[in-house]
Amino acid sequence: AEIISVQPSWRDRAEIIGYLNEFTKRFNETDFLKALYESIYRQDVNFIVLDELNLARIEYYFAEFLSIMEMPNPSEWKIDLVPNPKPSDPLKVINGKITVPENVWFIGTANKDDSTYTITDKVYDRAMSLEFENKAEPFEAPEQNPINLSYTYLQELFDEAYYKYPVSKDVLSKFDVLDKFVQNKFKVAFGNRIMNQVHKFVPVYVACGGTEEDGMDYIFANKVLRMFESLNLAFLQDELDELSNQISKTFGRNGFEESQKMIANLKKMI
Repeated sequence: AEIISVQPSWRDRAEIIGYLNEFTKRFNETDFLKALYESIYRQDVNFIVLDELNLARIEYYFAEFLSIMEMPNPSEWKIDLVPNPKPSDPLKVINGKITVPENVWFIGTANKDDSTYTITDKVYDRAMSLEFENKAEPFEAPEQNPINLSYTYLQELFDEAYYKYPVSKDVLSKFDVLDKFVQNKFKVAFGNRIMNQVHKFVPVYVACGGTEEDGMDYIFANKVLRMFESLNLAFLQDELDELSNQISKTFGRNGFEESQKMIANLKKMI
C-alpha cells in the first residue's frame, strides 16, 4: 500500500503522475507513479490511497484514470507518459505509455467541510463509498499470521461469486419498481453503469455472508439516493415520504434500512 497526500494546488494529471522536463530532458516522477509502476511487477493486491482526495477537484487531476478504467478490456488501461519514447525508457513504459494493472485498487479518503470540494456524481458513479458517521470504539486486534493473497486468486473468488450467486429475478423486479418510481417522481435515472455494478457487487456481497436485499439496499442508498442531494428537496417533502412508503411496500417495513436512513437524513436537510 502507498499513501499519497493530495494537495489543494493539484489541477491536472501532471500533479499525480509527473511530467517530462523539456529543459533537462528528465521525467519528474511522483510517488504515485512509482507505486503504480512497482505494482506491475507484483502478483498481490496493491492499494494506492489518495488521502483527502477532495482537497482538489478529483475530476481534474484523476480524470484520465476515471475514464480508462471504464473500458471493459484491461489491456486498454494505458496512460500516456512521454510523447516520444526512447530506448532508455523504463522496461514497463512501452511506446511512451504505462499500463494500469488490474491488481491496483485506488482508495480515497474525504472529509466534508469548507476547505474541500464537493465530490461530483461522475466520481461517485465510478466508486463504492463507505461513510463513517460515528466514532468507533477502540479494540485490540488479535495477532494473525500473514496471508499472501494473489490478485488472480481474488479475481477467481469474484468470478465464482458472480456465477454462484446471481441476482435473483425477484429482487431485480422489485428494484425495477423503485427505478420506475424514482424516474417518475424525481426525474432521476439509474443508468446502465449502476445496473452493471448491481450484478457484480451483490453476488460478492452474498458470498461474504450478506443478503441480496441488503446488497441492493447499499447500492440504492449510496448510488441513487446520493444523487438527491443536488435536488431542490424543499419542494420534494411529499415525494420523499411516498418513496419511503414505496420501499416499505416493496421490501417490507424493516427492509432497506440504509435507504430509509438516507431518506430521513435528506428530509433533515430541508
